[in-house]
Amino acid sequence: MSPTALTTHAELSLADGGTLVAQVTALAHGRVRYVVRAPHVRGTFVVVPEHLQDGAVVPSTVRVQYGDGAGPVGYYEHRPDEPIVYGVRVHGWTGDLDPASVPDGYFLGQYATSLRDNRVHRQLTSAVRRRTEAVIRAIVGHWYTLPQREALLRSAAKVKAPALAEHEAEKAAKAEAEAADLQQQRALARRKLNAVLGIARRIPRPVLRPDPVPVRLPLVDDRGRPMGSVRVTEVTVDEAVRGSVVYEVTGARVHGRFTVGRDIYRPLPLPEGIWVAYGHARQAHFEDEREHEPTVNGVRLNGAWNRDTIEDLTATAPKDLPARVRTSRTTGHSAPSATARRASAVLRALALHYLARPDVDALQLAAAQDNVLGQRADARRELRKLRERHRAAEQRAQAHRSRERQYRSLTVSAADSRDGLAALVA
Repeated sequence: MSPTALTTHAELSLADGGTLVAQVTALAHGRVRYVVRAPHVRGTFVVVPEHLQDGAVVPSTVRVQYGDGAGPVGYYEHRPDEPIVYGVRVHGWTGDLDPASVPDGYFLGQYATSLRDNRVHRQLTSAVRRRTEAVIRAIVGHWYTLPQREALLRSAAKVKAPALAEHEAEKAAKAEAEAADLQQQRALARRKLNAVLGIARRIPRPVLRPDPVPVRLPLVDDRGRPMGSVRVTEVTVDEAVRGSVVYEVTGARVHGRFTVGRDIYRPLPLPEGIWVAYGHARQAHFEDEREHEPTVNGVRLNGAWNRDTIEDLTATAPKDLPARVRTSRTTGHSAPSATARRASAVLRALALHYLARPDVDALQLAAAQDNVLGQRADARRELRKLRERHRAAEQRAQAHRSRERQYRSLTVSAADSRDGLAALVA
């Protein structure tokens, strides 16, 4: 069936006066061409259903193309038979039009221009714009009343259906992968919450009282070379900072106190690492200055060392540990290299001495139970957020799979297109 067999004529009233005579031709893929003649207007308009990515499966808006032809043209190329309105050639298109409710005015958009022969785009004058808008309202209104409009929309949808189905499949696969990852995160968060609840229910175990008898610890550098020894005396056990021990250290150019406990920035409910602070810590966090901060090689040090594992902790490793020299209450700089080496040896020796205590498990439980209520609230909050994100990812995946099925149900069928187009001349 040739396009000329699908041509009809229509007379349409214009809102700003006059009558428009149009030769209406149904084209392939749901496009409808209007060759119009009206006072001060002549040329071709093509109504094209807009099939947009991530839009409605069946197009719900239309685009009006100025001029004939189905293929794309360059920015400075004219289409055949572009409309002439008040002697001005109108170029481009107007999109995103709801055929059920075309605006009264000011809807042509930035892509409706006047393209001169010298390849210069000009804005349309007010008179040209108003007359063009009146023509568009008339032809889009006529298109909306076509009895087989839905068939035309489906015919247009079939053109991009395979590509859009693949697009939806990719988005669905991405959402499904995200949902699977979130499912694993939820399982980990649930196990963490159960661990926190288990810690909260455990009965605290007794810890040893401070031993007034000092012990002597040897110091070695990262290569195992001797650096002398220090005398270590326990000052407090499991007091201000739960699960910690405060040591008084003297000898080998070291004098002052160190607080040793479990890692404070622990990723797990039960701390598995080590934390050593310079000075007598009264709290684990936010202490700019501590009492009895030690001097090493005559340099006063502050700060702390925190590590979330003790698997590789030895008398010689880790090699370089934090050693900070205070310059004011809140500022400081790194200690000299010789001071840092000796401070690192002291930190390693104290950490190993602490971990060798017979009540180290009781101290570990005390440290874990210190903030168990906060950890429980954080774990529940994290689990709730993961549950919401998981549900949202599953819903997105289901929505994209549903859209993919709808797109795949659309096939480019010439027979269906002819059925829809033939109704225009029935």
